Amino acid sequence: MNEKHSAPTDIPAWMDSIPGSDGWSSSEPIDKGWSADRKYRITVKDGESLLLRVSDISLAEAKRAEFERVRQAYSLGIPMSRPIAFGLCSGSGEPEHPSASPFAYSLLSWIEGEDAESLLPGMMDDEAYRLGRGAGEWLRRMHGLNVPVDAKSPGVSVRRQFERKKAAYARCGYRLPFDDALLKRIEARLPLLDGVKPGFRQGDYHPGNMILGPDGGLNIIDFNRSDIGDPIRDFNRLETFTSRISLPFARGQLDGYLESGPRDPDFFGRMALYCAMECLFAIVWAVPFGEPEIGDTLKRSERIWEDFEGFERNVPVWYEGS
Repeated sequence: MNEKHSAPTDIPAWMDSIPGSDGWSSSEPIDKGWSADRKYRITVKDGESLLLRVSDISLAEAKRAEFERVRQAYSLGIPMSRPIAFGLCSGSGEPEHPSASPFAYSLLSWIEGEDAESLLPGMMDDEAYRLGRGAGEWLRRMHGLNVPVDAKSPGVSVRRQFERKKAAYARCGYRLPFDDALLKRIEARLPLLDGVKPGFRQGDYHPGNMILGPDGGLNIIDFNRSDIGDPIRDFNRLETFTSRISLPFARGQLDGYLESGPRDPDFFGRMALYCAMECLFAIVWAVPFGEPEIGDTLKRSERIWEDFEGFERNVPVWYEGS
């Protein structure tokens, strides 16, 4: 993982409560991404590297479920971090330490390599497309994983989320020039969710969460946003991020996914629904971060609107022309 990190330090005292930490020789804090988790690159005395994620104890059950989803995905043979251990610790009890209070932790294998988002733009189109097809095929595998029988219906949960975000958008103080039309086109597509069964979602599937290893192979990292819902929602990132990084990769991901399993007749309609919702939701998300995040998000929403020609269509213009 090509993460931003500080210089290696000795293992801090608060990590002593993590089983196996007596075999660690150094730790490096990692500063990347939007997750609230604290992340560290751990070097084991035999030279192996590990990824340690530390979360507030209040998130313990959510993090336990996340770790189980990582374990499920790893069992499919997808190239990704290997889940090693999950646990709860009492904390150091010393206020000056980052984990003075009880915490939950996840330990995973470290993946060496470079961020795919920085390398894909310079790749030959055929190579980027090939990697994208692989990413699409892996996503299809993940979407086939079993989920709890009592999982909530996406039709219900998405409608509730939409109503909350719509109200938050009305209060946020920023406006899209096409918001009235956008809201109507979202509402017109919501019936596509009726009867949709819940499935596994990776939650943040784009090249920023992918690593190209020294052998040129693609690896998937960061399941922090994984959950249970409508699997097709994973394709909102294809529009918001991936297509801006590499169109050949984005086209390959769609082809790899669609050609490796049965085609849902509502696939593109639901993909367009989630991309339209992202136009709205992203602004609500950006407001607490201020500028330049708000400005960038408004521009991104306008590009999405244009790619779907004001959501008069379900398939983005960059895909039909490939």
